[in-house]
Amino acid sequence: MKLALLALKDISFRKKMLRIALPVSLQNLINFGVSAADVLMVGQLGEAELSAVSMSTQFTMVYMVVTFGISSGCGVLAAQYWGAGNKEAVRGVFGFMYRIMAVISISFAACAFFFSEYILSFMIEDPEVIAKGVEYLSIVSIGYLFFGFAASTTGLLRSTSTVKIAVWTSLSSLIVCLILNYGLIFGNFGLPALGVAGAAISTSVAWFVFLTMIWVYLFKIEKNIGFTFKYVLRKSIEIRKLFLSHSTPVLINEIGWAIANFLLAVIVGRMGREMVAANSIGLLVLHFVGIIIFGASAASATIVGNSIGAKKVEQAQRYAMGMLLVSFFIGIVGFVLIQVIRVPLVNFYEISPQARQYALDITNIASIIAIFKAVAMVSLMGTLRGGGDTKYVLVMDIVFVWLIAVPLGAFLGLYMHMPAHIVYLAIRSEDFFKVIAVLWRVPRGKWIKVLVD
Repeated sequence: MKLALLALKDISFRKKMLRIALPVSLQNLINFGVSAADVLMVGQLGEAELSAVSMSTQFTMVYMVVTFGISSGCGVLAAQYWGAGNKEAVRGVFGFMYRIMAVISISFAACAFFFSEYILSFMIEDPEVIAKGVEYLSIVSIGYLFFGFAASTTGLLRSTSTVKIAVWTSLSSLIVCLILNYGLIFGNFGLPALGVAGAAISTSVAWFVFLTMIWVYLFKIEKNIGFTFKYVLRKSIEIRKLFLSHSTPVLINEIGWAIANFLLAVIVGRMGREMVAANSIGLLVLHFVGIIIFGASAASATIVGNSIGAKKVEQAQRYAMGMLLVSFFIGIVGFVLIQVIRVPLVNFYEISPQARQYALDITNIASIIAIFKAVAMVSLMGTLRGGGDTKYVLVMDIVFVWLIAVPLGAFLGLYMHMPAHIVYLAIRSEDFFKVIAVLWRVPRGKWIKVLVD
């Protein structure tokens, strides 16, 4: 606690944290708007359409999480290289990341385009929801080819404390998405009313705008890093070894977590469209609070990683404890926010009375989960990853979701047929245990690992 209070009194710490956390949070608010626009506007069409987009988005989330894993894994290296003043190595990390991202984006796009019906049939048995979901997923898959490169680029720029450009590019894509959604979903502005297909087209176009703008900045405007396409073809044995040793656990971590959450979505899907609709609202409020949480997590990863790269180990430990205290306050704010918005938000949707009651119960539980999620995510995804302790994060993240959340959710939901809010609590229980792991690990200081020179 003493170190945490010292960090909060440190003007340099507060400036570094806010300089990264605020722009990242604003960017995530904008990105949240892009994804929420589909759910909110499609929710006006009916419960089947809402469930279809929600289930399709679960596969998209797997892709996004894998993308996040790649950029986070590379970001661990980039943050420490940047702290050490090695810009050539940072450019090499960019090139290495792009080679991996090309394979991932094409693979996911092909799966979603050609096998959308098989994916959705595995998740839910409702024929109407499957048909509408196929319509959405097969179109939005084209946007995967754009989103991966855009998101990973902004993620790596963040490791070098370059964050403002992400706000402007995300804002532009949000404006495009909102205008096209309003036109193509409902048939406004003289455009055809395409329903869920219109939502998918809008999202894909928005991601294309996002990528175009971020690449114009990276290759035409940005001069500090000096990245060019030639680094995509230039291979570095050192970067590859460091990635395999310290960043591969991050990627495995995200893939394992994404697959587990996909299975949790399957459990929800097998409980019926009412539960799917209610769960999508629960996810929406958690993602809304996650805007602030992710901003703090990104700030923690960057300032801790930069401190370690500069060989300022004591400073890194002090900052870590400060972020631990900050994350608790963020969780309290998240609890209050969800309690304030949950009732009017649920009443906004055109859903059945049963689905509405499910949603009210679920969002009430989500407000409590937000406290634990804030503490867990800022320290695990931020502090410990930024400090190079990626293997510990891997174990904690995978163990709790695979050994507790997935089997408990399946048992209570599919075998015991427990009420919706009980099942929801089970599938979100991982964060309770992660907090215990965080409180044991962070104060000890053994997570600090200097990876680069």
